[in-house]
Amino acid sequence: MRSLTQLADFRQPLLAAQDAGHRLMLVLAMEEEKGIGQAQQLSHLSGSGLWVDVLKQHQTLAIEHQYISATQANQHLGTSNQWVVYNAHRGFNASALCAVSGTLRGGGVLILLTPFRSQWQANFDAQLQAYGQVAEHAHSYFIQWWQQQWQHHAAVYVLDELLHEAQTQAQTQAQTQVSPFNWPPVPQLPNVARLLQATEAQQHLVNQLVTAYHQQSSVVFTLDARRGRGKSACLGWLIKVIAGNAQHGPVVVTAPSKRALGTMLHTAAPSSINFYPLDVLLNSTPQAGMLIVDEAASIPLSQLSKLINHYRLVVLASTQDGYEGSGQGYRLKLPHIINSLGRNSEAMTLKEPMRWQANDPLEAFIRSSFLCDVYSPEPAFERMPEAQGQLTYSLHTGASLAQNQSLLRQVYPLLRLAHYQTTPQDLRLLLDHPQHKIYLCHVGDLLVGLAWVAQEGDLNPALAQQIGLGERRIQGHLLAQILAQQAGFPVACELVSWRIQRLVVSPLLQGQGIGSSLVQHVFGLAKAAQVDFVGASFSASTNSLRFWQRNHFQPAWLGLRADTATGLNSVQVMQAISLEAKQLAQHLSCHLRDYLAFGKHLWFAAVEARTWQQLGAAGTAAKPTMLNALQQQRLLSLLAKGHAGFSGPLYLLYQLLHDEKDQKMVIYAAQNNTHRGLQRGVRQLAESLIASHNEQ
Repeated sequence: MRSLTQLADFRQPLLAAQDAGHRLMLVLAMEEEKGIGQAQQLSHLSGSGLWVDVLKQHQTLAIEHQYISATQANQHLGTSNQWVVYNAHRGFNASALCAVSGTLRGGGVLILLTPFRSQWQANFDAQLQAYGQVAEHAHSYFIQWWQQQWQHHAAVYVLDELLHEAQTQAQTQAQTQVSPFNWPPVPQLPNVARLLQATEAQQHLVNQLVTAYHQQSSVVFTLDARRGRGKSACLGWLIKVIAGNAQHGPVVVTAPSKRALGTMLHTAAPSSINFYPLDVLLNSTPQAGMLIVDEAASIPLSQLSKLINHYRLVVLASTQDGYEGSGQGYRLKLPHIINSLGRNSEAMTLKEPMRWQANDPLEAFIRSSFLCDVYSPEPAFERMPEAQGQLTYSLHTGASLAQNQSLLRQVYPLLRLAHYQTTPQDLRLLLDHPQHKIYLCHVGDLLVGLAWVAQEGDLNPALAQQIGLGERRIQGHLLAQILAQQAGFPVACELVSWRIQRLVVSPLLQGQGIGSSLVQHVFGLAKAAQVDFVGASFSASTNSLRFWQRNHFQPAWLGLRADTATGLNSVQVMQAISLEAKQLAQHLSCHLRDYLAFGKHLWFAAVEARTWQQLGAAGTAAKPTMLNALQQQRLLSLLAKGHAGFSGPLYLLYQLLHDEKDQKMVIYAAQNNTHRGLQRGVRQLAESLIASHNEQ
């Protein structure tokens, strides 16, 4: 990191970076208005710009630039910019920063607008507010920790106005104001069309895959590359070449999200992409001469296994240990799965950056400062020592992890080993959320597993009722809000619960009881703390559900639709501790049983047979056999008056209606449950039923 005394000091490093095709980060640590003004003067010198989270009144000053919110960052992954300005005064999403940094081409600059460096960690931004912190005591351990990472990287230049406040007002103005007239325009960078030309390595990869298509090889290709290596561009070129002679059938593409395929769409043009959402692909399995799975590490291995088993020629493409969240568990387990299916595999990679030059300082900074290049050490043994007593446990908060660099560098890569996305923003959540804790499991000095636990609920009855009606939704409290809003039991938000949101065991040691021991340890601590219940929410695969049921967690609810990324419905499980939670679990079990029976052929046709059996077996144990009259009346009232949770109580309304025409209307509304007109009609039926019951 280099501190600047005036903005003019940045000109020489910028020109040197442009000559080398490298990128830099400039931090303007000052008042928001002043930082935006200086960023405007810099970015207007030349080139295209992307502005993130700037105020609306500033969005007309550069018509050729784009203005987005941090939530839109992933929609711009395929774009190319000379300047990216990220305003962190009102909120700082680390994942969004990483995403937009990848749109910078060589010679570009990431301009980060922040409060004064010494004050940034106490800035009460949108994230701290969402995490439940209060302005008077706001503190970001993540910001404090991340600023320390700047010290070790040559990509970072910082102009902190507060450091020079002792100087005269005239001097301060000279240092912090820049005129485009005394700083000549910087060179215009190559446009995106020139950047999207295949390198020799990329052309070789495309040719290899085209040959495999025409020979109809029975191979699973695994294409792993870091961000910016042109992986998506290659796949687009591949589709374009094959489209000219698709004699063996089309190339079918699936991915967690179509909106991230911008570069692939661009290089495939004018050919179109035959895109299928994952859940649709798994259900329809259309004929294809080649299947491409983009960001394959974000998809459950069970779903990838089905696709590999069905399609002869498969390309599994994924961002290599990237900050977009590809799980390392994917790379450890996938080769074994491919071998077990009797398939041949071939690994492919791209090493040369496409949008910037090799040894780029900004890429090194982003990857290092967000722990993308840190790996968990593999255990020296493949089987657990005989004595379970050798497992030891410890509790850590975000504050303690931020102050223990060595331990954090063990914990975060273990989180990334899990088969779900782990992003830089998760790192902020871990360090800054006051209601989140990490329970670590060690064998000797080796970290072998962890449970990331979030405390939820404990909301007042009025707020819980509003959540149940769909009138309010608050950040966090995932499990409690699902049980209140979708299942229709607002009391879940009033009770105190612990949600195990991540459970990870070192891959070589899985299946040996470590995960179960860790869950039991957490449950014991929850019981001692007089928590009402412990739960979890996850994709409903047979193996995952079996694990939680073996550990005495019962299914409480099943999500209505399959997730587009996993192709699986989400399932919520719980293990009750208090009497109130045991009553809730009993009511939920009855409710879930009848909800599943009603919706089996309406909503859940894609649920695996074994998973369905597991859910059904749990439901048959429900006692009493029906919800009592009070609970039925309450669910009907939520259906009649609410703005959410429409599908959950439909079975109950159907059972209580006697007119066949009305029953058909309920079935039709269930089949088209997003149709607002049908929803209104069904809610009116529920309201009429309640009124007639009250009259009796």
